Amino acid sequence: MLYLKCTTDVQKALGLTKANLSEPEPSKAPLGHWYVNRFDLARHKALVFMSEPTLLSFILYEGKKPLSPTTLPQMFLAGLSQLLLLRGFSQNVVEKAITPYHTGLFAKTDSRSALGSLNDIVARYQWSVEGSGGLDSCDLTAIIMQANKAPQRRLGWDSAWNAVEAKLSKLS
Repeated sequence: MLYLKCTTDVQKALGLTKANLSEPEPSKAPLGHWYVNRFDLARHKALVFMSEPTLLSFILYEGKKPLSPTTLPQMFLAGLSQLLLLRGFSQNVVEKAITPYHTGLFAKTDSRSALGSLNDIVARYQWSVEGSGGLDSCDLTAIIMQANKAPQRRLGWDSAWNAVEAKLSKLS
């Protein structure tokens, strides 16, 4: 089961009320539950998704169409699949990793530590895009891949990619 733990800004953008939010159950998915935040990236709205246990993250542009509770999980699954394939995971491993996520629910954020990591990741993406000359001249894929190589205190100074590889190696 996919639980997207949405910040207040994302909840508002989706038009979610407290009645639309579920209490997350423990995740059986290798990459766990995901946090979602919405932020400004060079005059555009972007979404950042972060795996709770591994801190793997990626960003997607919001686009011109309004977000909806139907489109957000679809965007997430497409983005996650693409990221894992770009990293070199086989199609078989990617399918096994995302299979538990085909039913999606929304929840509120419930960990200050995870929110702190999420905010640090957002700042890193904003700084990296600006430092690379802005959206028009940066390589966003390279920025996402590099951000996931950074050592994370919550992971014992390991990187998100190493944490993901440890989880997904069991799926081969």
